[in-house]
Amino acid sequence: MKIKENELEELLEAHLQKADKVNIYAPRVKANMVNGVPVFKATWSWWAFLGGWAFFVYRKMYLVAVAFLVASIVGGVFPLLMVLVFIISGVSGFYFYTKKFSTDLAIAGYGEKPLNEVKESLKNLGGYNSWIIWVVVVLNILLVIAIYYLATVTSFL
Repeated sequence: MKIKENELEELLEAHLQKADKVNIYAPRVKANMVNGVPVFKATWSWWAFLGGWAFFVYRKMYLVAVAFLVASIVGGVFPLLMVLVFIISGVSGFYFYTKKFSTDLAIAGYGEKPLNEVKESLKNLGGYNSWIIWVVVVLNILLVIAIYYLATVTSFL
């Protein structure tokens, strides 16, 4: 479904639930949409690059998050693969967001229901998970503790 130019930013604001992010997402969503259909175009997201799977959980793209988590675990064994996983995450982050946004628009009834009802539905379907930030912080602290523990134990052997 094709999105009316004058409604895109309003719809994104409802879906993102962060008005200050609309100017970042709008041009990238436009770049990844052709005649209302999500089409991959390489864009760049530093948050997706640095956050990897956690970025996708933050933006409620759980299936994509699982795929990147598995790829990151496998990539942990092969460092060059890990770099590639992060680059792919950064290049495709906005594309996967555009797909979610497009799907959520259809679920919300865009084009069939009044705009205010669609925006209300988008608020429920979109948004973000702020708790993932704390999960990542805790995981990193545990990783540092584990590395420190392994370094001290192996130094005694």
